[in-house]
Amino acid sequence: MSTSNTKTPLRVGVLYEHTQMTDLAGLDLLGNLTPAPSPSSPPYSSYAPLLAHATPMEFLYISSSLSPAWTTPNMYVTPTHTYANAPRDLDILLLGGPDPMNVHEDSLAFLREASQRTKVILTTCTGGMWLARSGVLDGKKATTNRVMLGPAGQIKPEVEWVDQRWVVEKGCFDGAEIWTAGGAGCGIDMFIEYTYQNFNKKIVELGCRGLDLDFEGRTRQFYKTPLPGPLSLAAMDD
Repeated sequence: MSTSNTKTPLRVGVLYEHTQMTDLAGLDLLGNLTPAPSPSSPPYSSYAPLLAHATPMEFLYISSSLSPAWTTPNMYVTPTHTYANAPRDLDILLLGGPDPMNVHEDSLAFLREASQRTKVILTTCTGGMWLARSGVLDGKKATTNRVMLGPAGQIKPEVEWVDQRWVVEKGCFDGAEIWTAGGAGCGIDMFIEYTYQNFNKKIVELGCRGLDLDFEGRTRQFYKTPLPGPLSLAAMDD
């Protein structure tokens, strides 16, 4: 789904409540695509000629209330919307990793409704299990943090959980997509690949260079090693 040619700001929703901050690092990748890039973007002398190809975006931070929302490590983010009043017809929706069994019930209703109208949903880590609990992933392939694949299958057997760094599936309507990733490192590479496929490639490449990210690693959709045994955390290959 190409989104780079529109000048109407894309609406990017971020579910920000009891999540892992690093899982949402892809926000910076999206921010670097806008006409007002972040301080970590490449020098403006390199970026300026590409501004005509930048993509305006509006970022919506969604939680169960407008009170500051907790995220790791003991940090708070001020939401702009609640699950009740956030728009459902978003261009992009991001989910980081919470405790998937203790998410707010209103968030599940929001995800069910938003999935019917939102163009792209991207999840990282247990964000995939959060989305799965809403029923949106039933009958689809998805992934989550490798150490949670077993529990994910028990909690949501209606989903085909696969051991990949990220998975891309069709969404709930024609042209919609759902991207699910493993741990935070997998999620960053997933975001790089998603943006490279859908936005100005030169801006994406420059943004990755400014953040010193592994631009070439974006294509590594599969793990280097087989899934380790239960609780073999030392053997994890992210």
